[in-house]
Amino acid sequence: MKLIKLLLVIGIFAGMTLATTGCSFDLHNPRANEYDVQIVGDSVFDLSGDIHTVLKSLSGKSYKDRSVSGAKIAAIVSQLNTALGRTTLKTVIADGGANDILQGSMDCDSDPLTLGCIDVLDYIGDKMELMINNMYNKSPNDCTWLGYYHVKGDEIEKNEAIDYAYDWIYPGIFPEYFSMYPAVFIGTDYKALLVDSRPYILPTHIKSDDIHPTYAGSEILANLIWDAMVEGSMYR
Repeated sequence: MKLIKLLLVIGIFAGMTLATTGCSFDLHNPRANEYDVQIVGDSVFDLSGDIHTVLKSLSGKSYKDRSVSGAKIAAIVSQLNTALGRTTLKTVIADGGANDILQGSMDCDSDPLTLGCIDVLDYIGDKMELMINNMYNKSPNDCTWLGYYHVKGDEIEKNEAIDYAYDWIYPGIFPEYFSMYPAVFIGTDYKALLVDSRPYILPTHIKSDDIHPTYAGSEILANLIWDAMVEGSMYR
């Protein structure tokens, strides 16, 4: 089964960080009062904590946030496995994979994409396949996957890889569409919605590091996640 491609680059670039090493702890995960919705991922969620803050204002709840700045995909798999330990878990919000690229040795800036970069994407996809299967086996859990936006400045060459995922991978992965969101349905009690953030995040919504969202960018991303959860009738 190649459900791997469901998340081949869904959050491949989401949460890029300028750090060359990942953090072993996080500073921006506030106390939660809602553990049935959990966030897993990297610095798009964790660096500022702004997405969590906006989601809290929308939901009236503080979701359990397990994201860690600098996390590579294997660490995000571990975050998810911890989240899945909750027997009543209902919704997962996720991204991930960027730090495997930024902190790795393969060139993902070249045009056209190098085979080495594609190998990294395949590795990330394998890890994502494990994640999606684990969530399916633990269903009912609904999932909102935050896809990355176009980066700018010194990182702009990565946009080719981002667009490649959306143009050539996702159409074959998401055969059904739920409202405006590409969706995958497995059985009757599990669905994953992909949020394409590219049309909404402009260069002005990205910090001077060319990677992370500003508060305005995080506000947009949080509202996109929230809208997907509402459209998908997810527990929130």
